[in-house]
Amino acid sequence: MTARKGWFVAVAAFLVVGVLFLGVRPMQVPDEARYGIIPAAMVESGDWLSLRLAGFRFYEKPPLVYWLTAASISVFGEQAFAIRLPSALATLATALCAGWLAVRITGRRELGPLAFLVQATTVMPMVLGGVITLDPTFAAAVALTMAAFFGACTSSGRGRLGWLAAAGAAAGFSFLAKGLLAFAIPGATALAYLAWQRRWRDMLVMPWIPLLAAMAAAAPFVLAVERANPGMWTYFVMKEHVRRAVSPDLTQQPQPWWFYGAVFPAGALLWTLAWPNAAKGLRGAREWRDGVRFLLCWAVVPILALSLSGGKLATYVLPMFAPVSVLVAMGLVRGRESGTIVRDLPARIGQALVWIAAGGCIVLAAAGNERFGVPMLWESGASMRLACLAAALVAWALADGWSWRAADGTRWLTRTAIAPIAVLAMVPFLYPTAALKAAKHPWPFLEKHRDALRTVDVLVVAGGSPALATSWTTGRRDLVIAGWADEFDNELNLADELPRRIGWEEVAVRATEARAANPPRSFAVLCDTPAAERLLESAALPRPEAQDADRDLTVLYWR
Repeated sequence: MTARKGWFVAVAAFLVVGVLFLGVRPMQVPDEARYGIIPAAMVESGDWLSLRLAGFRFYEKPPLVYWLTAASISVFGEQAFAIRLPSALATLATALCAGWLAVRITGRRELGPLAFLVQATTVMPMVLGGVITLDPTFAAAVALTMAAFFGACTSSGRGRLGWLAAAGAAAGFSFLAKGLLAFAIPGATALAYLAWQRRWRDMLVMPWIPLLAAMAAAAPFVLAVERANPGMWTYFVMKEHVRRAVSPDLTQQPQPWWFYGAVFPAGALLWTLAWPNAAKGLRGAREWRDGVRFLLCWAVVPILALSLSGGKLATYVLPMFAPVSVLVAMGLVRGRESGTIVRDLPARIGQALVWIAAGGCIVLAAAGNERFGVPMLWESGASMRLACLAAALVAWALADGWSWRAADGTRWLTRTAIAPIAVLAMVPFLYPTAALKAAKHPWPFLEKHRDALRTVDVLVVAGGSPALATSWTTGRRDLVIAGWADEFDNELNLADELPRRIGWEEVAVRATEARAANPPRSFAVLCDTPAAERLLESAALPRPEAQDADRDLTVLYWR
């Protein structure tokens, strides 16, 4: 298959999996609501330097992703598609970097779209590409940094200087996306690679241009944000980096040292089982030796370094899937062309498992979940979803069998990569809304009460997830937070924000004060149902004029 046809197939597959159904799945709480509210407030106020979470100062994350999301909201409005689009485009950029590296290392243009396809159909990059978080943008910036660094390692003269400057600029924007990991991951990779290549002089000389370029790229934005948010960077570095690494608490995700060793292979599905064949195909590939070493350093060294930290997040490994995707594409094509990769027993077992899964979906679609004790996953259309999933699985099994008839390695890998596209495209439609608590899927309940919550004078919300979802749905940035401040506790204890964070014992006082005002002020409380029951038992609280509940969420009104 020619490179042009390969790129056409690869980009079309990405559009189906990564862009076409971006707005189908409901927003996740709390992450997507949090990362949507801050840029929405930027668009509303016209102030793109101040970081505000429903009116509260939010210093825990740098601003680049918020700016990109605000730009998307400016074009498409406040909707799920708009807030996820920057992640999807960042995922596209990462896959393009993987494709470029495959061509740069091998000199074979047809391998570019194959590395792109492997990256685009790897589970963790694909799933996170449809979610608004910092990590896809950070991974794209790291991929640009590493691609430019490898360009410098394989160039000379002015070209080398240009590549180094580009690597530094990308690292500067990577810092604006995630923080100091922007330097830790490329730095650890570069030093390990140069040491492996015994390029001792370059270890001393090469870092300076990227460092200066990174500072030049990031400094204007860093200073502007600091002026608008005094103390933001100090707080961000100390909490999100120093404390996470040294003494993580429950909010800093403490995990055992082997955590990433389990997360990374799981995130690399559907290609994890192809790793042995890819390694077999790369054996003896002396013409690609330098590139393989670079990719191995990028894939392995940062994960080992991150494993030393006490606090760990699964998404931290996202930038390391790109080099593995390139290695897999290179190894599988070379192995297939040399005859070392054949349709063996594991391949047949894998195809049989897909057929079995398709059969299971057909049985559930025809007989119904309840007959087999399977819990209800969706409010409606369960049989239709299962039938469509069964059809997608059948298409996968048939396409996988068809792929082994290909006469050359590139055509075989292309068919293998696109075989599960229909299944991957269905992922947004399979989000189990009926199996989630109302606090995790509050959207129908909040839509029902949107107008009332939007117009009430005083709105008290308990819990970070309900508060974030309420602020997104109603557009209100003046919520009063009851109980644990959770998402809204930036630990700065700023005087102008303290009145908006109250204890449960103060809720009755606020309600009484609102009703005694002249004229009386309307008052509402949105909280979990047990908390509402305890609140109503308070003798100091007048009985609400209206209330409504949905599973574990309750809203109370005093009008």
